[in-house]
Amino acid sequence: MCNVKFSYAIYDPLSVPNNRVGVHVLSPDELESASKLVNNNREGEWGYITVPIQAGDRDHTKWTRFMNRASELKVIPIIRVATYANEKNWAKPGSNDLIDFANFLNELPWPTKNRYVIIFNEVNRPDEYGGTVSPEKYADILNNSIDIFKSRSDKFFVLPAGLDNAAPNSSGYIRHDLYLQRMYNQQKEIFNRIDGWTSHSYGNPGFVTSPAISGQNKADSFLYDLKILKKYTQKKLPVFITETGWSNTLPQSTVASFYQYAFTHLWSNDQVVTVTPFLLMAGTPPFNKFSLLTKNGDQTLAYETISSFATKGEPQIDPRVTPTPSETITLSPISPPNEGGDQEGVLSTTKTQSFIEKIISWFTKVVSKGKASKTITVDDKTLQVEVVTSALDQQIGLSKHQSLDPNNGMLFLSKDKSQKIFWMKDMKFDIDIVWIADHSVVGVSQGYFKTPLQLIYSPGKVDTVLEVNPKSNIKVGDKVEY
Repeated sequence: MCNVKFSYAIYDPLSVPNNRVGVHVLSPDELESASKLVNNNREGEWGYITVPIQAGDRDHTKWTRFMNRASELKVIPIIRVATYANEKNWAKPGSNDLIDFANFLNELPWPTKNRYVIIFNEVNRPDEYGGTVSPEKYADILNNSIDIFKSRSDKFFVLPAGLDNAAPNSSGYIRHDLYLQRMYNQQKEIFNRIDGWTSHSYGNPGFVTSPAISGQNKADSFLYDLKILKKYTQKKLPVFITETGWSNTLPQSTVASFYQYAFTHLWSNDQVVTVTPFLLMAGTPPFNKFSLLTKNGDQTLAYETISSFATKGEPQIDPRVTPTPSETITLSPISPPNEGGDQEGVLSTTKTQSFIEKIISWFTKVVSKGKASKTITVDDKTLQVEVVTSALDQQIGLSKHQSLDPNNGMLFLSKDKSQKIFWMKDMKFDIDIVWIADHSVVGVSQGYFKTPLQLIYSPGKVDTVLEVNPKSNIKVGDKVEY
């Protein structure tokens, strides 16, 4: 059972000196080469790198090494989560994907306080969204992802998928403005809840159009997005242009001049945090036409032009804290990248099933012995409860039980009063979740084991949570003594 604070304590990246130069890479292995571009061979500092991570690529050692090296090189990562390629399409994401990504990314040693995460890619294209586009489903997924990531850490800076602003409104595609309208119709607060805006501001059509030409599918398309978003939110959203560029079918000098113009006249806008052109290096089709390095690794004129705009950024740095064993222990198997699943707890997902089963078996035996037990009264009811206080115990909760005896329960104590979020992952039976503040019941929620991934919020700030059998008849205002 998950027990967490819920807040949005992240800083505005434009409130500090900022190096807006960045680049998009396909692999974390390109970090060293990318850092030379975004920091102009150390003339600048803290440029940005957009890098995708697929569901099957959650290698803790690999990505920890990436984050540690990013800190050393003074590079800010923007992680775009992705599912996996399924024939011609990217598989549709599900709730388990979000949970597994949030758990995994929360374990990594991010170099800056803001942890920039993009939730999937160009979701108004059918090939990027399982073959069938649905703004309504994506709005729900994005809304859920904000809850899930923020419940892991208030440092996550959640960004929506960049849209394909050149997509037609036909053949399974949905035009970007209509897509945004349908997202808003589905989730009225969605654009108030995101932390920033993601733009793919290419020089369309054909990736050859001059940046001096303005339009909703041109190099300044982010401005058209912001104009649309004013209908849905009053927030001044920081803009992350995570894909842009021109085809190298144009002469090198032309592409370089286009970047020079765009950085000087378009992307100097006071809402733009970074521009990460697509792509640092691609040796083969279809992406090689955007490559800023040649097949031999030589720098193009466009590379040199982009790099010349690097400055010295001063982001807020995240102090390094060595995780405790309770923060790094792995108990859950890797979830398949689709909807479904009934695992419980906010736990990492990086080991093999056999190891996990042994750990769970051992841990269940241990936690069932020697736990603090307490008799409490709620109004006129007397209950025998197991008291849990540690983060790991709270994550496991009642999931180790097949049922709960009458007049028994579990009591979650915390040191402070805050909003709490629970879920029913891996639970085998329904419960009542009783929210308590200052020894008084302030709310009662129902937890249904058949909806394990639904997030259940306390009605306000609470300091104690009680889990009991369903239909407990406990009500708001009941006094709690223990």
